[in-house]
Amino acid sequence: MRLLILLGLLWGAAAAPGAAQWPQPVFGRLASPGFPGRYPDHQELRWALTAPPGYRLRLYFTHFHLELSYRCEYDFVKLSAGTTELATLCGWESTDTEQAPGNTTFYSPGPGLNVTFRSDYSNEKPFTGFEAFYAAEDIDECQAPPGAAPPCDHHCHNHLGGFHCSCRAGYELHQDRRTCSALCSGQVFTERSGVISSPEYPQPYPKLSSCTYSIRLEDGFLVTLDFVESFDVEAHPEAQCPYDSLKVRTDQQEFGPFCGKTLPSRIETKSNSVTVTFVTDQSGEHTGWKAHYTSTALPCPDPVAPPHGHISPAQAQYILKDRFSVACETGYELLRGPLPLRSFTAVCQKDGSWDQPMPECSIVDCGPPEALPGGRLEYLTGPEVTVYGAEVQYRCNETFYTMAGGDGKYVCEADGFWTSSKGEKSLPACEPACGMSARTAGARIYGGQNARLGDFPWQVLLLGDTTIAAGALLSDNWILTAAHAVYAQKDAASSLNIRMGALKRLSPQHTQAWAEAVFIHEGYRDGAGFDNDIALIKLQNRVAVNSNIMPVCLPGEDAESLMRTDTTGTVSGWGLTQSGFLATNLQFVEVPIVDQKKCAAAYAKKPLHPQVTANMLCAGVESGGRDSCGGDSGGALVFLHNDTHRWFVGGIVSWGSIHCGAAQVYGVYTKVINYIPWIKRIMNNF
Repeated sequence: MRLLILLGLLWGAAAAPGAAQWPQPVFGRLASPGFPGRYPDHQELRWALTAPPGYRLRLYFTHFHLELSYRCEYDFVKLSAGTTELATLCGWESTDTEQAPGNTTFYSPGPGLNVTFRSDYSNEKPFTGFEAFYAAEDIDECQAPPGAAPPCDHHCHNHLGGFHCSCRAGYELHQDRRTCSALCSGQVFTERSGVISSPEYPQPYPKLSSCTYSIRLEDGFLVTLDFVESFDVEAHPEAQCPYDSLKVRTDQQEFGPFCGKTLPSRIETKSNSVTVTFVTDQSGEHTGWKAHYTSTALPCPDPVAPPHGHISPAQAQYILKDRFSVACETGYELLRGPLPLRSFTAVCQKDGSWDQPMPECSIVDCGPPEALPGGRLEYLTGPEVTVYGAEVQYRCNETFYTMAGGDGKYVCEADGFWTSSKGEKSLPACEPACGMSARTAGARIYGGQNARLGDFPWQVLLLGDTTIAAGALLSDNWILTAAHAVYAQKDAASSLNIRMGALKRLSPQHTQAWAEAVFIHEGYRDGAGFDNDIALIKLQNRVAVNSNIMPVCLPGEDAESLMRTDTTGTVSGWGLTQSGFLATNLQFVEVPIVDQKKCAAAYAKKPLHPQVTANMLCAGVESGGRDSCGGDSGGALVFLHNDTHRWFVGGIVSWGSIHCGAAQVYGVYTKVINYIPWIKRIMNNF
């Protein structure tokens, strides 16, 4: 117990009784007149003790010795608070009919306590009276007396001189400062179905509360309420719900009020906007109510899946905002009219119609397959059948092309693409055959000879603004040549006039091609010798391969063994002849490989000639008379492979003596085998 100690003393035992105004002393001593001696006869003293609001008075006796009489009729001490008598005391020990204080402590019910002492006209014995002490202490208002209602609904907080109440989350303290009212207004429900109930259901609902439940659905929905489980709202036997009540209201009508213990019947509101109000007063202990709300709307027609399609989700009924999707079987696609759809979803509208018409599931059509350069196409399923599951067969023109990888069979797949058995969507490649010629190696011929059509189908004539040179076809869109022959056109490739498939240099009967780009080897330095004298030309368009136009093969891993000293190679071109004029007809000559050291030594004796490097090879005869010459630059020095019987390029006409075919000097060629990685890198990346 907490005591409030204030300065001051109550009047002593001889003080005159009377009512005093607060502040008053809140602790002190009371005693009978003359204490500890005998008290006189005919005495009546009153003490009016007062504590601050929220406090009570505690009083106990340290000495008590009064005349004993039946029911304390003679001498007594009386304790009272207002009109309530707390105790009447006499004697010195309690009996069956009289009470002495003994060790009892007395408490006032409130802040006031009246103490009265009275003695009658005579005392036969010397009674010494009483001595008592009192003090004020705080009342714990949160401790409700047995059988009494608690002072607060939820939480009670005692403090000196008083107490205050507080509420749990979701409640607020009513203006009476004791009741907790539920914060249940403004609840909004937007789902198409749900549950609403009184606060704390199925426990007793709070007092002095006003709850609002708003059901707000989209226009077109109609709300239905079903009360379930139990219904217990305070009622009155004669008046209609005067205490607590439940009402349901729409814009057009009101249902209720409802109270009592009977479940209300189903309420079909015929509205999409419903407000439920629940109001309680300050009394009663009732468990409240619970309701399920559902909604319905005008149903849309049952959707019927198109042929080769299916609908999800499948429902017994579709109403407002319900939706379905259509998916097609594998190999079919969604179409609305002629337009394909990535997906399709329809939504039921409030008037009971779908927001868009049903699409079709049309079989996938891959369209006509692409034409295969160097090949042809065969429809396997049927003439020009291009729909899902159809098969086609690509074939290369067998004589001049071979198919690289795969069997050439393609199927129209569900994604609308022609796809190979390996899952590839790109066309197969018909790679041109290489190194096939109408001639074979013959006996040595001293001096150039006229070539026949088809002898050198890789031969290319390059015509620049001021130059004439040669090249060799490496594939149907790449040409191999010497760097010095096309260096002037490296930044103006489109100006390069390219002719192939003809014998006569000036013949109008040739295949014309144009360059897209010229790639000079990065190690070549124009005017600083002929090391790395190699270049590639990419054509704007592929050329058709036939017996007169065909690539030469690149050297294989065994090429070194096929180009040893004295091995004979063949070089062709329209360069200068022994007469000093450009050849009209394509010429060729067979020349043997010369030992590298012998060739280098021969040029070392000649002043102002470039150095022979490891990137070069030499060919010719010591006596002279067989050589390439001006105008032949960039042409191919080719060799016949003994096993494959195909011609491969071993060298590129690069440089030599200014006197073509002179004795003891040789033609110098770029050694192609040293540049295979560079050639493949350029051709694969551009």
